[in-house]
Amino acid sequence: MLKETPFRSPLLEASKKAALRGLDFFVRNQISNCDSADKGRFPFFYNCDTNQTGGLTTNWVTGVIVSALLTGYKSSGNNDYLEAANAACAYIKGLQDFNPGTPRLNGVFHEETPQSPMAHPRDALTAAWALFDCSLITGDQDGIERAIAYGNWFVKTGLEKGYPYWTVRFDDQAWDPGWCGSFHSGSAFFMYRLYTETGEEKFLLAMRQILDFYNQHHLDGDGNITVIIDRETFQTLDGKGDPRFTYPGWEAMHRYNDDFGALANLAAWKTTREDSYRNSATRFFDRMCASQHGNGGFGPEDWSVPSAGGAIVMEMLAAKQLGISSPGYDEAVEKSIHYLLALQKTDPDSPSDGAFFGMTEEYGLCDVQANARTAGYAIMALLRYAGATDDIYFFQPLENTQKRAARIGVGG
Repeated sequence: MLKETPFRSPLLEASKKAALRGLDFFVRNQISNCDSADKGRFPFFYNCDTNQTGGLTTNWVTGVIVSALLTGYKSSGNNDYLEAANAACAYIKGLQDFNPGTPRLNGVFHEETPQSPMAHPRDALTAAWALFDCSLITGDQDGIERAIAYGNWFVKTGLEKGYPYWTVRFDDQAWDPGWCGSFHSGSAFFMYRLYTETGEEKFLLAMRQILDFYNQHHLDGDGNITVIIDRETFQTLDGKGDPRFTYPGWEAMHRYNDDFGALANLAAWKTTREDSYRNSATRFFDRMCASQHGNGGFGPEDWSVPSAGGAIVMEMLAAKQLGISSPGYDEAVEKSIHYLLALQKTDPDSPSDGAFFGMTEEYGLCDVQANARTAGYAIMALLRYAGATDDIYFFQPLENTQKRAARIGVGG
C-alpha cells in the first residue's frame, strides 16, 4: 500500500505513474509462449529505436523485475503484476539444481538455463530472494522451501571460505576467479530476510560474517568501494583483474551501485543495534552525496551510473524509514528522482513505452538501449518515493519471528 510520504513534491504523482508505466512495459513484453522454455523471462536489453530485444533476463535480473512487480502489486493492487511475477518465478524454479550427481550444488540456481554450466552465487541469491518474497505473498510453500534450500546451501557451501564464492560450476572446471567481490555485500540482506522469517540464527550469523568482511576490506573510511579483492592477500585487484571476468565499466559501476551493501548494513544495524553497521551505511551515503552530479545521477566525474540512481534512492529511503535522516540525503533523493524520470522512454504509441535506458552488455552508456537492471531499481525507487511500504528491499516493523516461522512451516 501507499502511505503518506514525508516528501512534499510535485514529483510524487509523476514518480508513481512512471513506475507503473515501467511495470507495464515488462508485463507487455514478458515471454508468454507456453511451448517455450523461456516463458516468464523479460527483455534484459531492449533497443528503443528498433523495438527489438537484445537478450532475455537471466536468473538474477528476472529476480530484480519480480521484486519490482511485487512492490507494484502491493502498492497498486494490480493483479497483472502478481501474475507476471508468478510466471517469472516458474522460470526461476526451473533453474534450480537438485541433481544427485552434484550434491555440493544442490539448491543452486543455474545462471540462465538449466543447462548453464555455472552460476554466480550472488546472482542465484537475487533469484532466490525474489522467489522467497513472491512465495510469501502467494502462500507458495514450494517456492518458500526452494528459497530456503538455497539459503542453506549458501551458508554451508557458499561461505565455506569465509566470504562467498564469485562463481561456482556444475561441470569439472575450477570455481574461478578466486576473488572476493564487493557485490556480495548485498547478499547479507537476503540472509537478514531469511532470519526475520525463520528465526534461524545461522542466517543472522551469515549476515554478520559477510558484512564484517565487506566493511573491513571493501568499504574504506571515506565510503569508497574496492570492487575486487584477492582472497589470500586482501590486496585490491581493481583495474588488474583477468579480462575474462571483469570490465572496466562494470568495476566503475559497482563503486556507485553498491549492490545493496548499504541496505544490508541498515538491516544489520536494525537487528543488532551495533553502530558499526549504521556507520558503514552512512559513510557510503555521504560519499554518494559528494559524487552526485547536477543531473541527479551518481558516478565518476564525467558520467552517471544509471543503475546507481535507483539503488541509492532505495537505500536512502530505507534509512529514512529507520529514522536515519539527513537533509543532504533528502536533497540527494529529490535530485535523483529527476534523473530517474529522465531515463524513461515515454511514448504511448511505441512498444518501448515505459522502458528505462541503461548500460549496454559491455557496460558502456547508450542513449537508445534499455536495461532491465536499471529499470527494476528505478521502478522500486520511484514507488518508494511515492510512499510504497513493504519489506521487499525495504523495512517494515518486525513481527514475532516464531510466528513467522510457524506461518511458513520451518523451525528455528
